[in-house]
Amino acid sequence: MKVIGYNGGLDGYPSSFDTGHDASATLVVDGKVVAACEEERFSRFKHDARFPRQAIEFVMREGGVKDLSEVDLVTYYFSYPLMFHPGKYQANSKQVSLLEKPAIWLPNAAMKLFNKVAGYDNKRSHRAFVREMGQHLPEEKFKAVPHHLCHVASTYYDSPFERALCVTLDAEGESVSGMMAVANGTDIKVLKQTYAPNSLGYLYSFISLFLGFDKHDEYKVMGLAPYGDPKPYRDYFKSIVTLHDDGGWTVDPGLITFLMARDAFIGRANQNMYPPSMTKALGPARTKDEPCTQKHMDIAASLQVCLEETVLHMLQHLQKQTGEKNLCMAGGVALNCTMNGKIARSGLFDEIWIHPAAHDAGCSFGAAMYGYHNLLRQPRKVQKPQVYLGPGHPRSAIDSALEAFDKKIQHNKPADLYETVATALEAGKVVGWYQGRMEWGPRALGNRSILADARRDDMKDVVNHAVKLREGFRPFAPACLAEKVNEWFDMKGLKDSPYMLFVVPVQEDKRDKIPAVTHVDGSARVQTVTAEQNPKFHKLLQAFYQRTGVPVFMNTSFNVKGEPIVNTPHDAIRCFLNTQIDMLVLDDVIIEKRPEVAEALAKERARDKARTGRVIDGQVSL
Repeated sequence: MKVIGYNGGLDGYPSSFDTGHDASATLVVDGKVVAACEEERFSRFKHDARFPRQAIEFVMREGGVKDLSEVDLVTYYFSYPLMFHPGKYQANSKQVSLLEKPAIWLPNAAMKLFNKVAGYDNKRSHRAFVREMGQHLPEEKFKAVPHHLCHVASTYYDSPFERALCVTLDAEGESVSGMMAVANGTDIKVLKQTYAPNSLGYLYSFISLFLGFDKHDEYKVMGLAPYGDPKPYRDYFKSIVTLHDDGGWTVDPGLITFLMARDAFIGRANQNMYPPSMTKALGPARTKDEPCTQKHMDIAASLQVCLEETVLHMLQHLQKQTGEKNLCMAGGVALNCTMNGKIARSGLFDEIWIHPAAHDAGCSFGAAMYGYHNLLRQPRKVQKPQVYLGPGHPRSAIDSALEAFDKKIQHNKPADLYETVATALEAGKVVGWYQGRMEWGPRALGNRSILADARRDDMKDVVNHAVKLREGFRPFAPACLAEKVNEWFDMKGLKDSPYMLFVVPVQEDKRDKIPAVTHVDGSARVQTVTAEQNPKFHKLLQAFYQRTGVPVFMNTSFNVKGEPIVNTPHDAIRCFLNTQIDMLVLDDVIIEKRPEVAEALAKERARDKARTGRVIDGQVSL
C-alpha cells in the first residue's frame, strides 16, 4: 500500500496569517518511509509554506509512483473544522478577567461561524490538492488528519518503542497547542490537549520577537540564553506562566491574545506595541540593529528556564499518571535541544525519542504514517529509523555542475578521499561535504554538511563570519564517533544522539580540547555517528581521529544565513563559491577555487566590514 502525506499549501485566508510553514511531503510504501523532503529544498525559499508540489513529485519519483491513481491514500496535516474550537475559550476562560473574556470568545465564535458559512471544510483541501497537482484523485482517497495527531504519529511510528508516552508542543495547530497521548501498537489514546492561547510555543516565539529576532528564530534565543542570568526576570515569567497541581500550566491568555491580535491586524513590523505590563517588567523591545546587551541575554535565560521548568512539571505528572517508561516528543518546541537534554538527565524516562523533523515539516511524515496504520488499519512493525530520505543526485548531475562552473573551480579525485579530507581539516581548512541522499529535517547529519576542526579556538568565529554569515554568539554542533562519545560528552540519560537534538555537557577535561563546539556554559549539541547510520561520514571521522587523537569535528548545515540547506550539486558549488569554504567534496570529487577566484573573494571579504557577533563587555554585537 502507498500513502502520501503532505503539509503546507493551506487554501484561503489561513495562508495569509502564518498558519502554515515548512511544507513537505512523505511517501510510505507498505509501512516503510521511502522518501521525505521539505519543499524549501527545491524552491530555495526558506520555511516555504506553499503547496509542496515539488516535494510531492520527488517522493513519487523516489517511490516509483508514476500517477496518483497508484496511491491508496493521500493524507493532509490540517483539519479546517477544528479551527476556532470552543475549547480555546472553555479551557482558558477561568484564567482571564471579565474584560478579557470577550476578546477571546467573540472572535473565536465569529470566525467559527464564518468558516462554516464560507465552506472551510476538508473538501476544500481536497479541491486544492487536485488543482495544484493537476491530477484526479477520488475524494474518498483524501483524508485530513488533525495537526497534533500528525505530530504524535511522526514521532511514535518513527521510534524504536512498542509503546510510549507521546507529547507534542508547538504554537498552535488548528486550535491545539499541545497533545499528550499514550501509544501502543497502532492505538493512540489522547489523554489531554491544551488550547491556544495557552501556548508555550507562542510564548517562546513572542519573546524571541521581543528580543529583536525574526519569525522561526527561536533557536537563536536558545543559543543566546547561556550568556545570561535567569534571576533578574524569573519573577516576571513566573507571573505569566502558572503551574497547576495536576501537571498543567497556563500561559497568561490575555498577554498571548493581545500579541496574536497585534500580529493579525497590525503586523509584526510594529515591534514596540507590547502590553504595558510586559514593557514595565522587561523594558522596551530590542530593535534588530540594536546591540544585544546583558539584559537581553538575561531575558533569554529566564525564558529558557521557564520553558524547562514548565515542561518538566508536566512530564513528572504524566509519567506518574501513565507509568510509561518511554517518551516520544514532537512539535516545534521539541527542537529546543537544551530542554531535551534536561529531560534526558532528569531520569523520568528510560529512553527518549524525538522525531528528527519535529517541526511542522514532520507533519507530512506523521500524516502518512497515521494514514497507513490508523486509517488503512495496517499493522505496525518497529523498524530502524531512517533519516537520509531526501533527494540524491546521479553522477551526471555532479558532472554537469562541474562543467557549469569550470572557469571558477578546479577538481580532482584523490587516491584516498578520507585521508585527504582529514588532512585538510587538521590543517584548519573548512570543508563542504556533500554525499548521497539529503537529510530529513532541519539538521545536517553528514550528507549536506560544512565541517571544520573543533580543536581550533578561532574556528567558531571563522565559520560564523566568513562562511555561514550569521551571528557570532551562535554555537556549532560536534559530530562524534559513537564509540567514543562517552569519553568526550556526559551522555547521562541517553544512549545516543544521532539527530543533534540533545544538548549535553562536554566532559570537563575535554572542553579545552574542542573549544569551537563547546558553548559558553560547557555544553554541546552532539551528534553521534555510527558506521551503520552513515558509513562515509563515520570513515571520515575515523580518519580525523587517527590523525589527531580527537574523534570530534564541527558539523554545521551546508547553507548560509537566510537560505535552505543546499540540494543539488549546482547549489553546493554556488554556495562554495560565495563563501570562504576552502574545499568542497562532491561524492568522491574534491573541488577548490581557482587561485584568482579565491584571491578575489578574500579581497571582497576584507572590504566587507562585517559585524563581528562577538560577546564583548556584556554585549553581543550583531
